[in-house]
Formats: sequence, structure tokens, C-alpha cells
Amino acid sequence: MDAKTEDKTRMRPEEKPGRTFWILMVVGVVVVGTMSISHYLRIDRARGDSRRGVRLSSLPILGEVPEFSLTERNGSPIGLDALRGRVWVADFIFTYCAGPCPIMSQRMKELQDALEGERLGEVRCVSFTLDPVRDTPDILKVYADDYGADADRWLFLTGDKQQVFDLTLKGFKLAVQDETEDDPIIHSTRFVLVDREGRIRRYYEAITDDEMQDLIGVSGKPLPADVKQQMLADIRSLVREGGR
Repeated sequence: MDAKTEDKTRMRPEEKPGRTFWILMVVGVVVVGTMSISHYLRIDRARGDSRRGVRLSSLPILGEVPEFSLTERNGSPIGLDALRGRVWVADFIFTYCAGPCPIMSQRMKELQDALEGERLGEVRCVSFTLDPVRDTPDILKVYADDYGADADRWLFLTGDKQQVFDLTLKGFKLAVQDETEDDPIIHSTRFVLVDREGRIRRYYEAITDDEMQDLIGVSGKPLPADVKQQMLADIRSLVREGGR
């Protein structure tokens, strides 16, 4: 091989990959790898939910929670604005209820703990009392403590009775009937999922129809597995969805 041919086949110094080239290559590999892992984890979680029979369809908007002004058990005023930007789960109970309320509160505690285990601690649980005259903040505090409610993650709200009933019936579209001489307050046993913008996205039977026939036998039993799995899947979906 003559000198000219050797010069043509030899890479010129300025054509050799420099340090910047290799840095960009490494960064590119890391970015692509991270994106691939994240994509895989999303698919793997979706497959897991699918194997458990969880519906993964987009959650419809079923209504909007109206503005309200109530009082938390610690005495602080709480309105809808305090919950905006967070996903939350609501229920309606009263503290001296001898029927479904203890089971609902026990299962809300189970949900609170499950959210912590799923690293969804930013999600709030919110219990509204249907008997705000009796259920003062102090009474609610004792009740909340009895159920192991985390003061930062599970709120208990009381206030004007008419406002609470209007919120239940007109806002959350849940059944409620005030007490009479013969009957205590009759109310829905559903949990309600609310998104970051205060929109209702799904209802869940905290106590199934079959369980309602034997509340004493249900006491101490956990949320039905399919309900719990669906709730957690829907909550994860809304957390990923963010605001609109």
C-alpha cells in the first residue's frame, strides 16, 4: 500500500469521536433505558389489574361537588377549595349509628392504610356526619381516634345540618332520610371517589346488598376484595390523570 492509499484509509484526527460524543451517547442510553423501564412498569401494573378483573376503562364524570363550608374535628374550617388538587374518597356517617356506620368507618380505615401501602398518601379520606347537631368537633375527634384515623389524611366534617343534607342529596346524589320518632337516620353506604377538580368519578358499595342483610355478621370483615382492588386502580388512574 502506498502512502496516498494509507492516508485515505487512516481516520483524520478531527473525525475521531470526542468526549462530548461519548457523554451524549451515555445520556441517550440512560434516558431510553429509563423510559423503557417506566413503560414496562405501567404495562406490568395494568396486566396485574387485568388479571384481578379490575376495569381499566376511563372514569366518567358523574357530577360535581358543590362548594361547602364545614368544620373539621380539629376546629378548622374546611371547604371544597381545601381539597382541590387532591383525589379524595367521601362517605356519610354519624357517630352513634348502630347500623352500617361502624362497618363503613372500619373499611375506610382499611382504605386509609391501603393508600399508605400503595404510596398514595396524598389521597384524602373524608367523612361527613349526617347528624352535625350531636356530632360536634369534639365528638368527631373521639370517634376518629377510635378508628385510628390519621389527622392529616382522614378528615371528619360537621356543620350546618341543612347544608350537609343538601350536599348529600343534591351534591353527591346519595340517599338520606332524617330521623323520625321511630327510625334513626337512613342513608347511603356508598364510598364516592372525587378527582382533583371536585368532580365525582365513581361510586362503590362499601357494604354489599348481601352484607346489609347481616350487619352483625359482617362486623370486622374487610372490604370485598374486588371493591378494594377496583378502588385502588381507579385512584391510581386519577392520580396519574392530574388536573385538567
